[in-house]
Amino acid sequence: MTPARPTLEFSRDRIAEFLNILEAMACGDTGKRLMISDRHDELDAIAHGINVLVSELDWATARVIEAQEERTASAERESASKSIFLRNMSHEIRTPIAAMLAFTDLLASADSERQDRMDLLRRLQANGLAVMSLLDDVLDLARLDANKIVLMAEPVSVIDLVREVLASLDIGARTKGLELRVDVTNDALGVLVTDRFRLRQILVNLVANAVKFTEAGGVAVSLRATHAIDDGYWTIDISDTGIGITEDQRAHLFEPFEQATASIARAYGGNGLGLALSRKLAEQLGGHLVLHDSTPGEGATFRLTLRPLKAEPSPDTSPGGRVSLSSTRAIASLRVLLAEDHRDLNDALRESLQRAGATVETARDGQEAVTKTMSAAFDVVLMDLRMPNMDGVQATRALRKQGCQLPIIAFTADPATLRRAEALDAGCDACLSKPFKIDDLIAAILLSTRSPKA
Repeated sequence: MTPARPTLEFSRDRIAEFLNILEAMACGDTGKRLMISDRHDELDAIAHGINVLVSELDWATARVIEAQEERTASAERESASKSIFLRNMSHEIRTPIAAMLAFTDLLASADSERQDRMDLLRRLQANGLAVMSLLDDVLDLARLDANKIVLMAEPVSVIDLVREVLASLDIGARTKGLELRVDVTNDALGVLVTDRFRLRQILVNLVANAVKFTEAGGVAVSLRATHAIDDGYWTIDISDTGIGITEDQRAHLFEPFEQATASIARAYGGNGLGLALSRKLAEQLGGHLVLHDSTPGEGATFRLTLRPLKAEPSPDTSPGGRVSLSSTRAIASLRVLLAEDHRDLNDALRESLQRAGATVETARDGQEAVTKTMSAAFDVVLMDLRMPNMDGVQATRALRKQGCQLPIIAFTADPATLRRAEALDAGCDACLSKPFKIDDLIAAILLSTRSPKA
């Protein structure tokens, strides 16, 4: 007998309320928040994720606009930049949210089969990830302006990283009939000491841009290395056969929230963050990014030049580049107390940490976290800042007052930097911002448990 499959049942009233609030968000009312029931089901998980994204977006947008205003000399230019940014951001956010609204409406349909519903949930997730990717770019710009970017230097096989980036963008290129290729000299077959994640972020932005603005031909990535790894430099050229860039368009090419022309923005989409972010990241990596050459109608070449970073010991450094910590036994034998009141996130984090080798005990609020920490042996405490009864800051203060010396890693969906500063002041060793990748959490655990207390 085939076992019965679970069903996904959502009441029409609940779906209607969900749609009304989501529609208000899409229309610009970011003060709204989706209600979360005590069922902790798929719809609650989606609602929680959207609430976190909207909160982070509110904070990041305010920070980036403030930074842009401070740097801009002309009041008229400030106003124009904000208008362009808000218009583009509205388009980039409203489009995936519109898709999410449509998928949610279909999800509520009485004649939806289970397989259809699972497909709709996956597509809801994909559009949520698209919004999160946009949010990541905005947050990174805000962090760069505040000098809050932390780099992790490690030996990186640049050719392998380039091939990985091209493979990730290959489907989109093939859809347009474009060829993606890499040209490399023998000197560029070695490794460069740099931040793998940030270099990948730059390359994805540049290659994706090249694909977007190219209708025929292809995109080539050329690698050259000069001198030895310790004192030399690397040059990476990204060339396309696309629309090219005029002399007039060059002036504002690397400014945040700017695109070459309004007609290009309408024709090709995007929010004008990629080049600005990539140049700032290149500077953080000890290099620079320039438009090396361009002929309108024939294509463009962007040149990224990098020097090696000083390598610092990091928990996830390996000769072949960073591997996924969540897919290894990276924290085997560690005993972890996880304090998180959202059931779905609690379950997901516990399962991920256990797969990485840890033994995990959970707590649903700050008071339970304090009691369990003081009555059992753990190696690290993971503490959500916003919990019922006693929040993470209060719990951390209570633990430190009782003499607890364990590493405490906080995480929060609160966009306010003051909240993070409060957590560190209370005695937390680190504070991650939701949503975060499990690899980032594991890296923070490894760093905190290997670093001796002062």
